[in-house]
Amino acid sequence: MKVLTEERQQIILEQLKIHNIVKLHDLIPLTGASESTLRRDLQDLENCHKLLRIHGGAQNVISLHEEPALSQKAAVHINEKKLIGQTAASLVRNHEVIFLDSGTTIQFMIPYLIEHNDLLVITNSVDNASMLADYNVNTFLPGGKLKSSTKALIGANIIQTLERYHFDRAFLGTNGFSIDAGYTTPDPEEAAIKSLAITQSNQSYVLSDSSKFSQVSFSRFATLDEVPLITSRLSEKEANALKKFTKITEAI
Repeated sequence: MKVLTEERQQIILEQLKIHNIVKLHDLIPLTGASESTLRRDLQDLENCHKLLRIHGGAQNVISLHEEPALSQKAAVHINEKKLIGQTAASLVRNHEVIFLDSGTTIQFMIPYLIEHNDLLVITNSVDNASMLADYNVNTFLPGGKLKSSTKALIGANIIQTLERYHFDRAFLGTNGFSIDAGYTTPDPEEAAIKSLAITQSNQSYVLSDSSKFSQVSFSRFATLDEVPLITSRLSEKEANALKKFTKITEAI
């Protein structure tokens, strides 16, 4: 059954409402249309300012400084985040001091940290600190201003505290990563904490599912060549493009 242009485009917009990001290969079975037809649909919708085209698909139109709700981010790409969290946690060694950023992907590391002895975890995330306490992981939560949308502590006080500490490893979340823009996040204050954690760590990693490839937010906290990426499975084209700029670990 042939799906009319208006119907296809409505399907695309409905999928964006649910998932925030859609990939071309996921839209093909939903619409019965070819990749070239869907590319034209995405171009038409972008021209009408109804979506933003990204590598391999499209995302909702959001401003560079807009921060999606934590509950919204927690509900998507759960299986990928679990694999990323497990892979990241496997890099930790006994007796280390590690920094855990805020973010839903970072949370999936926590259940696997109990396999390591004598860890000290520093985090700026209230949610992560609570979860770490549930798992009886030795945790330090520096003081700062609480940001309601991400449950992250930000501000001058936490910057001053973190400047006095050094970490074996830091694990950071990101709202997007791209070849041109690097790793970005909407809030400059959160970006400052991420950048400082990188500076204060012997080794840092960014954790992100592959749907965030080509997404760009307001504040860059690192370039791709500064910090390796732990992500979910990439297409061959995506992987080849990124490997020229950063070390990639695909959690599969």
